[in-house]
Amino acid sequence: MTLFPTRQLGSTNLRLPVFGVGTCPLGDLFEAIPEADASATLEAAWENGIRFYDTAPWYGLGQGEHRTGRALYRRPREDFVLSTKVGRRLFRPRDRASFDGSKWKGGLAFDHVHDYSYDGILRSYEDSLQRLGINKVDILYIHDLDTGYFPDETDLLARLGELEKGGFRALDELKASGEIGAIGAGINERGMINRLLDRYPLDAFLVASRYTLLEQTIYADELLRAEREGAGIVIGGAFNSGILATGVSGAARYEYAAAPASVIERVTRLEAVASRHGVPLAAAALQFPFGFKAVASVLNGPSSTREIIENVQHVRHLIPDDFWQELRAENLIAEDIPLPAAPAHAAV
Repeated sequence: MTLFPTRQLGSTNLRLPVFGVGTCPLGDLFEAIPEADASATLEAAWENGIRFYDTAPWYGLGQGEHRTGRALYRRPREDFVLSTKVGRRLFRPRDRASFDGSKWKGGLAFDHVHDYSYDGILRSYEDSLQRLGINKVDILYIHDLDTGYFPDETDLLARLGELEKGGFRALDELKASGEIGAIGAGINERGMINRLLDRYPLDAFLVASRYTLLEQTIYADELLRAEREGAGIVIGGAFNSGILATGVSGAARYEYAAAPASVIERVTRLEAVASRHGVPLAAAALQFPFGFKAVASVLNGPSSTREIIENVQHVRHLIPDDFWQELRAENLIAEDIPLPAAPAHAAV
């Protein structure tokens, strides 16, 4: 077994393994995963050298944290890096008969409320520790505070106001006391890195499906600012929720739905270049973000042991420099976007 090397997370004292596991699918996002299969998947991750795990209360309404904790709580705490998220509190349904957890194909029967207040952040943190069965996490991310979940600007500003009036103070206190090593935010939508940095000097951003082989529109106006201000980047959703892993064949999924024609066309072109160079598309997707030096780690979201084994192979696959240069020549990667070093696997 070979462990993955580490990169520094922004200006913090944390070093993250460059490849990690995101546990959203293990919260039963796309299918209800049997407990034995979820356990085997996380065991395979450990046996294949993965030592960075990210989870959240939202994943399966507690399921993701429970499963992550059961896989890790007997491991030596200094041997792995663990992150979770704040901004939602879970509670028993007020009306169990009418409870609808249909966002998740399985998960647990708990309701939730968004809460970015001082008390809400601290309550979320303590509840997460108990679900994990682990009394310390390394990174806390503010979760899903964006225009996707709060499309009404008045509502979004009210939530940002909760952070400014108390949530940021709670996070500051946790970091100052040594409870956590970094304060971050999970980002799903364009513009939110800037809006958060305008209010608070965050240590890290977990960027989901917005800086990938398929799309890099936030690089110039958001990621470079984050880097300048000392924030590290963790990449989630490197496959854009599926299509960069499967290609365009079958039920190609993009952003958790059927892929539109414009995305199909672009991925078809990416596949053609990859085929000419003998490069698995999934390997290119996982390795592409390492070209940007502020990226500390890339997460994969497996739902089976097979996916773990394949993704570890992909992230270590030797990719020739000519492949990246052809993507540039085909205008599939813009001139200002940094490319991985040759050989690309040097980062991992």
